[in-house]
Amino acid sequence: MLKFILLLIALWLALRLVGRIFRFTTFIGGNQSERRASGSSTFSSSGSRAQVEEAEYEVIDSQIKQKE
Repeated sequence: MLKFILLLIALWLALRLVGRIFRFTTFIGGNQSERRASGSSTFSSSGSRAQVEEAEYEVIDSQIKQKE
């Protein structure tokens, strides 16, 4: 009986994980196609992503310098 309960818990956790992965990939895929269709998003191009990453790096770098 204990093995059956543990099997049910493991099965429930596995299904929950698969569901979350599926929703995450669906959300990401749908979001990218909406961005491409509208073209109005601020993150629609890889160039703006690089600018955001660079800005984040500069903020982190300045915070580290302030702590020193």
